[in-house]
Amino acid sequence: MPTIPPRTSSLTTVLVGVGLLTCIFLAALKLLNLPCPLSGCANIINTRYGTLFHVPLPLYAIPLWLVLTVPATRTWQNLLQLAALAALALGALALMFIQFFVLHGFCPYCTLHAAAALVAASTVPWRGRAHSWLPAAVLAATMPLIFTVKLVEQSQVESWEVRPQTSPVAPQHSETGLAVASKAVAPALPPSIDKVAFSWLGEFDHEQSPVLIVSFQCSHCLDLLEDTLTHPHIGTLKGPKIFVYAPFNTSSDTIDVLAAILSVPGTPQEQFATVFAQLNLFRDELITHNSKELRSRLGELFPGYTAKLAAAKQLFTFQAIALKYIPGRGSPYLQFPDGSAKYGGDVTPNMLFH
Repeated sequence: MPTIPPRTSSLTTVLVGVGLLTCIFLAALKLLNLPCPLSGCANIINTRYGTLFHVPLPLYAIPLWLVLTVPATRTWQNLLQLAALAALALGALALMFIQFFVLHGFCPYCTLHAAAALVAASTVPWRGRAHSWLPAAVLAATMPLIFTVKLVEQSQVESWEVRPQTSPVAPQHSETGLAVASKAVAPALPPSIDKVAFSWLGEFDHEQSPVLIVSFQCSHCLDLLEDTLTHPHIGTLKGPKIFVYAPFNTSSDTIDVLAAILSVPGTPQEQFATVFAQLNLFRDELITHNSKELRSRLGELFPGYTAKLAAAKQLFTFQAIALKYIPGRGSPYLQFPDGSAKYGGDVTPNMLFH
């Protein structure tokens, strides 16, 4: 039976460090709704393959890497380290297959983690374990990194529309770039925009209901909307005024989903609930911008959706016009009647109802 030498190895320390850093970073991207500094990451980690039992996959790998920093003085400890190496290697191969042949995407950080896992599996049994000080060093390194990414995300978050000079309210932005009102004062929004707001989560109050802006290409937005299906207050409390925006070059996918919602008989709440109850069947196509497969999947689930495309496009156009008068940017974005706002991961289902 192979055994791992009881000595420490600089090579193993580097490999385990890379594995821990990428795991913590990818988990933070998912849990904190942060943008990936390199293109392609979001299309991989935000699909259904990025979680297991609603827990991001990188969190499962962290304990496996940590095992390789502990001295193995007993046989069972040695077996545990060998099992951790085998699990990391097999997981790396499986996820690389999914990344390249199922999702047809590329996540640089996922690939770096897989490479570290495969090299570790082939070298650690001969080189030895990582140094025990490594976990503390990695934690100290990742916290500033995550904080920096959050600041960059706030400064570069995408606006849903450039407001015209004649709009009744000019947007005011905080110094970090996150668009919120500089003072908590209720914005003078045109009353007419309520006419095009969706009431998917219940009828809304024109004066007291908050404004919720979401994107179907935003993983946290999809999670937020999906979570409302099990919210106990739907049907008993007033819901938010919902507006949908689409990032550049993704409006056709958004219109397709809106058409699917419109094709379902019933009230707006029933239409929304019917479609989003099956979100997992077309979520990956939305996140990865696979328009052809999305249309095919929607056609199977909601055969009459194509007949509603014209109506969905018109509604989307009306909403795009309405969004010019709502100050803010990014998604999900929740603006309360008093002028205060929440953004991104700070928006929770409980905030939507009153």
